[in-house]
Amino acid sequence: MGRMTKSNRIRLSLVLYMNYFIHGIGLLILTQNMKALSGVWGTPLATVSYVISGVGIGRLLAYYLFGSLSDRYGRKVFIAIGMVSYTVFFIGIVLTRDFQVAYLLAILAGIANSALDSGTYPTFMEMGGNNGAANILIKAAMSVGEFILPLFIGLNENLGGWYGLSFVLAAAILLVNCLVLIRTRFPEQSRPGGKADHRLFEKGTVTARKIVLLAILSLYGYTSMALMILYTQWITLYGIGDLHMSNMQAHFLLSLYSAGSITGVLITFTLLKRALVKDVHLILTLSGLALLALLVICFSANPLVVSAASFIFGITAAGGIMQVGLNIFISLFPKARGRVTGIFFSFGSLASFTVPIFTGMLSTLSTVAALRSDLIIAAASCILWLIGYRLMRPSTEKNVSYRKERSRINLIDFLILRLLQWRFRMVRIIGVKKRDQEGQILDRAREQEIMDRIHRQIRDHENVAYYQAIFQTILINSKRYQSQIQEKGRIR
Repeated sequence: MGRMTKSNRIRLSLVLYMNYFIHGIGLLILTQNMKALSGVWGTPLATVSYVISGVGIGRLLAYYLFGSLSDRYGRKVFIAIGMVSYTVFFIGIVLTRDFQVAYLLAILAGIANSALDSGTYPTFMEMGGNNGAANILIKAAMSVGEFILPLFIGLNENLGGWYGLSFVLAAAILLVNCLVLIRTRFPEQSRPGGKADHRLFEKGTVTARKIVLLAILSLYGYTSMALMILYTQWITLYGIGDLHMSNMQAHFLLSLYSAGSITGVLITFTLLKRALVKDVHLILTLSGLALLALLVICFSANPLVVSAASFIFGITAAGGIMQVGLNIFISLFPKARGRVTGIFFSFGSLASFTVPIFTGMLSTLSTVAALRSDLIIAAASCILWLIGYRLMRPSTEKNVSYRKERSRINLIDFLILRLLQWRFRMVRIIGVKKRDQEGQILDRAREQEIMDRIHRQIRDHENVAYYQAIFQTILINSKRYQSQIQEKGRIR
């Protein structure tokens, strides 16, 4: 395949993110059209909920298989399978009037989701030099789709439009994207590697701690997915039936959740990209905050408070936290990226299957009962990460004495860099003025003034020589920068 160019890397990223924009729509398109589909199929809402559980069956059938096969046969083919399968699902749903056929199509949607994840997550890890931050942006692409769809459907319903319009538009975008994918090159690491060792555990490395971590991270694949699926399935009906919101306001609750999700992804991406916080600490904190936000949503009768809490819940529960969990999982088993992705999302697929079934049963009691069951799942996530955090600490036993200090140094380095950028902007302004006034770059009196002031401000005098050396380096590079500005001025 050859080495990837920057333009090809950007093109591939856009194709993959567009897939997840449509996937975000696919996640909600059945739940947001429950009433319309109930009428078309001639079934109660509980039956529509059971049909939605077919997505989980499809994921369960395909995730582990596709994850393992993508390690051997490359990523591109599975991404293409996902795109074609999703297209058939979107078109098929609007053509069928039989809920049993719709159930089979929902299974196909789950298979499509499995194929996309099995190919895309490892591709981003390989394309980005094993940096999992790009995987967090997958959630941002999904959240944009999740934000737009409820607003589109709410507006379409108010205008009396056809419910199938959103399905057709999603299929059309996927078809165009599939044509672009065919001509797009994938990274070298994604090529087939049939002889490679893709086992979870290397010989002699099986420990009780690793087995428990494998179980915890797998179960988190369930709880993190269940938390989002349950909320997105029932919050709109909860807003209409229990908070007495208008149709548009209730759909907007889900859009607020999606807007929070986008915000959370950007925050998570920034924190991890700049190494300002450890991923385990972040996921533990967000899990706790998600539980608190969900408590407010479930027990507040004030629509405004519920709206604000829905936004916060989106930040904490759907702001890339699931992808952070997957990145941690992959980092613990780096030789089996595709297989680990398959395991993680296989448990997520169990959530896709079981949540619509048990919440469908609970909905016969009330929508409130269905929504409040999400509290149990949120609490389970917190407990899993409390245990997981304790188990992951021995893996950094050598660094345990200075882990906290390194985290603080990361923050300090971030602030130093921002201040240096500010200083160099001032240096540039002065350099331009010196050039225009034909002044000298070297100003010994000014340099001495700076060094004397720094000397006076230093309290730990045993380190004076180090500080002076650092500032001498800053001054040397500032003069070089101003010399460059003057050279450019002469050329012009």
